[in-house]
Formats: sequence, structure tokens, C-alpha cells
Amino acid sequence: MIVKGGFLIIVAGPSGSGKSSLTKLMLENFKNLDFSISCTTRKMRNGETEGEHYNFISANDFKSMINENKFLEYENVHNELYGTPIEPIRDSVKFGHSVLLDIDVKGAYSIMNTNHFDCCSIFIKTPSIEILRERLITRADLTEDQINKRINEAKNELKKSTYFDHLIINDDLNDAFNDAKRIISSL
Repeated sequence: MIVKGGFLIIVAGPSGSGKSSLTKLMLENFKNLDFSISCTTRKMRNGETEGEHYNFISANDFKSMINENKFLEYENVHNELYGTPIEPIRDSVKFGHSVLLDIDVKGAYSIMNTNHFDCCSIFIKTPSIEILRERLITRADLTEDQINKRINEAKNELKKSTYFDHLIINDDLNDAFNDAKRIISSL
């Protein structure tokens, strides 16, 4: 399936909602769709690859990029810096592609409130907070305290879901992907 070019397709939602799983399926199934690789100061997790999942950089390098206006947006999330480099997005849009962003809710909100690009924003959520907690526990890479902080943050993020163009409840990944296909096909 080919995506109409020139759009930023923003996928955001609480940690553990399934954003990364959904964006992976989208990239595998859509042509003309480039992935925006965010920069972060956090450490690489098991299974992640530099330059594929994130660009892992030092706090000093991140601050230099801020000073040089190299980010479309950047945020402090869970005590780490995350940012969306603007130049690769400009290049993709010039080439006639759309760009998929898998970012946090604060970053998505920042981008949606600028006039830089045409955006389609999709908020991903689980059917309940209890299911979200189960998913975070299953990941087995967070402490109980970190899980509780992410659940509290998720409750705040869910309040911002009304600002997004679309809402997908990720109870089943295939159903969520079919919802995303319908949304992207309508661009």
C-alpha cells in the first residue's frame, strides 16, 4: 500500500500501549513511508539497534543540537532527553514521502501545535490501565517504582488523547493495524 506523500504520521500514547509494535507493522506494509529516528540520551535496551530504533547520543551532544535548532521538538521524558531531528523529515517530505513518528505524547502535542508540516495524529491506548500495567510488567525492563510512575504519567497522557485526530484502542495488534490502515488510506 502506498501512503500519500508530505504528511507526518504521528503515533503516540502511553509507554506500553504498543506504539512500537504498531509502527513496525506500518513500516513493513506501507511504501513511501519513512521512519523518523529520534535522538535520546537514554541507554540502549536489549534488542535495540543504534540508528534503527534511536540515535543514542550524549547529553552534551543533545544540548548542542538544541542550541543549533536541529530538532523539530524535544522533551524530557522519564528523566531522559528525546528529540525529533528536523532535517531527515524535510528530506523525506521533499522526496515525496510521508514520515512516521513514534513519539511520546508531549512531543506529539508540540508538533501538532506547529505549522511546519501537515500532520495526521494517532493516539494509541490499551483498553484499561490494568492491561497497560500488565504490559509494562511483561516487558521486564522496569522496576516497580518505574512502572508506577509510568502508570501515573499514562493517566495524564490519556487526558490529552482528545487533541489527536484519531484514537486506536490496542486490544489486538492486528485490529489496531487495520484501524491504522484505514486512517492512513484516508489521507
